[in-house]
Amino acid sequence: MPIFFTQENLVLAFPLIAVCSTYAFFKFIPLQIGLPLVGTISLLIQARAKFIASRSTDEHIDKTIVQELVSDEDALFAKQEAKASKKQRKADQRRMERLKAEKKKSSEWGKGSGG
Repeated sequence: MPIFFTQENLVLAFPLIAVCSTYAFFKFIPLQIGLPLVGTISLLIQARAKFIASRSTDEHIDKTIVQELVSDEDALFAKQEAKASKKQRKADQRRMERLKAEKKKSSEWGKGSGG
């Protein structure tokens, strides 16, 4: 039996199954019960879809809030990094100026003592 029940067969047989199920529903269930039942089921399906959509929107809003908080923290971290790199550049620049000054003094001293 499982050999004949495949997804392809189900797809091909689905229209016939739908027609037969609809006929049986309206044939054996009176309209006073059947139509409100169909309406109720369709309303439940729509309500479920709206609920799922609102939940995904809430998750998106939560992700947006988290991203904003993280970006604020990242901005503070980047600012601190920029400050630290600026201090490092200033320190390197001072060191290079000091080395140039020492080199200049040593070269002047070498010229003065040699002459």
